[in-house]
Amino acid sequence: MAGRPYFYYATESFTRSQQLSIAVARKVLHDEGFKIGNTVKWEQFGDNADTLVLVTSVPLSASKTYVSVIASSNNQASAQMWAPRIMQAIEKSKMVTID
Repeated sequence: MAGRPYFYYATESFTRSQQLSIAVARKVLHDEGFKIGNTVKWEQFGDNADTLVLVTSVPLSASKTYVSVIASSNNQASAQMWAPRIMQAIEKSKMVTID
């Protein structure tokens, strides 16, 4: 029987468009080895061997986006590690849109 699920989350608002926030989230999940499981515009999820990560990007204005990262796993250490790690990578991303 699997253990109980653990949930960890991180949230932040960024001065970037929702489109750019989504692109950054997809790149970060991919770079961290997560298999991306959907193409829904405002949320991305990915999974690896023991963790499911959900990244939601909600536009607050044309140039500001609220981003939330939720990591869930039966392994507490994995869930606890991935939420802040993914958020930190999103925060530090230097990706820009090219018009």
